[in-house]
Amino acid sequence: MEAFELQDKEHCSPPPPPPKKIKDESIITNKVYDSCRRQDCLTARVLGPAIDSSGNVIQPPEHTASVSMSELKICKIHVVNKKPCSFRKGFWDINIRYTFDYKLTFQDSNGCTLSCVMACNTFNSKVTLFGSTSNDLVTSTDLFTHCGESVTFDASPFVWVEAKAVGLEAKLHHCKEVHCTIGLFSILKLFRLIHLNVQSTGFCTPKECEGICDIHPCEYFADLDFPLDIFNPPPRK
Repeated sequence: MEAFELQDKEHCSPPPPPPKKIKDESIITNKVYDSCRRQDCLTARVLGPAIDSSGNVIQPPEHTASVSMSELKICKIHVVNKKPCSFRKGFWDINIRYTFDYKLTFQDSNGCTLSCVMACNTFNSKVTLFGSTSNDLVTSTDLFTHCGESVTFDASPFVWVEAKAVGLEAKLHHCKEVHCTIGLFSILKLFRLIHLNVQSTGFCTPKECEGICDIHPCEYFADLDFPLDIFNPPPRK
């Protein structure tokens, strides 16, 4: 009987850990007050012709028959200004300027490359979002420093912009200019640094780091599924 009891105790699972105590804690965090998303198709009517870094219109070389665009990226997003909306209390008008860089490749009628040049365009966008009312409150913190001094900012909300650009088309216009079409996905947010009381179960405990797995590249490649879809483009539905 004693042997049976000992064996049964050995197979018992350990008792569950006690539940963590929930407590109220005071935190400073960024709260999003409003956000929106945009999907803009930017044609030459909006962007204008392709220009170089000096602002000059790019001229296609002689004998150019076609042009293509590659290496498109958003090199800069600039918050031009933000100000309270004149007609809607608590809302803010935000002006954003996007700057695009890309490469143009010019080819002749035989498909031979004549030249490659870097080009750019800009796009100005305006949105209105809720950011709550402002006042003459001034905040200062040494969490972020500029030239060794603490940063001071007013009570207006902050702007957050995320964007992705897609090159859609590049074409010759009267053989004198290049007109490009760019697709732009963007998400814009207004947020404030605020003080909140939240319920917490304590600090997070990070999991252990995984060791580096030394895998031979050919072993990894051999385990991949063959990409049949690449060799069999789907037909039009």
